[in-house]
Amino acid sequence: MSSLTLTITDGVAEIGLDDGKANALSQSMLDALLAAMAQAAEADCALLIYGRPGCFSGGYDRKLIDSGGPACNAMRAAGDRLTLALLDYPGPVVMASTGHAMAKAAFMLLLADYRLGAAGAFRIGLNEVAIGMTMPDAAMLQARARLAPQWLNRCALQAESLNPAQALEAGFLDELLPPEQLLDQARAKARQLAALDRKAYRETRALLHAALRKDLAWVFG
Repeated sequence: MSSLTLTITDGVAEIGLDDGKANALSQSMLDALLAAMAQAAEADCALLIYGRPGCFSGGYDRKLIDSGGPACNAMRAAGDRLTLALLDYPGPVVMASTGHAMAKAAFMLLLADYRLGAAGAFRIGLNEVAIGMTMPDAAMLQARARLAPQWLNRCALQAESLNPAQALEAGFLDELLPPEQLLDQARAKARQLAALDRKAYRETRALLHAALRKDLAWVFG
C-alpha cells in the first residue's frame, strides 16, 4: 500500500499521509508529496494535507538524521524543496494535524494557510535541540516568522513539546476539534477557501509570504 494518496474532487486536492507508523518524512515520502502537490497545482486546486489517525508526522526519518551522510543530506534537500513548494503553492493550503506533529511536520503546519488540529493526548513541537541538533538557519526563520513571540524561546530554544491547546496558542494551529470531526471540518475549510477569487488569493498570499520567501531563498542559495 502506498504511504501517500492523492484525490482531487470539486477543486480540492487531498493528500493523505499514512505509512502505518510515524509518517516519517523520508526522501521517498517527500518526493511523493512534492509530486502530488505539483499535480494538485496543475489542476488549480486548493490543497488539504492530513495524516493518519493519531499521527500527522514525526518529521524527518530519525535513522537518517542520526546517521548523517549523503542520504541524510538528500532528505534534507527534499525537505527544503517542500518548504518552498508550500510557500509558493498557487492556491489555498489547509492542513489537518491528525495527532502528533514533530520537527519538520510542525514546520509544515507553520507554512499552511489554515491549520486544524485534533484534540487529545498529542504532542506538537520543534525537538531539534532536544535531539542534539542546532536549529538550522531556515528553520529559525520560519519559527521566528510564524510563532507567537512569547512562545518562540520555549519552542525553538527549549524544544518544548506542546499539547494541542498550547500549540493553538503558540501559532502551530488555528482551530482544535474532536478527532472524529477533524477531516470533515478541514474539507469544509478547504472548500471555503477554494471559493475565494483565486487570482486575488494567489497574489495576496505571495505578498504575505514575500519577506520569508526572500530570506529562505538566500539561505537555500
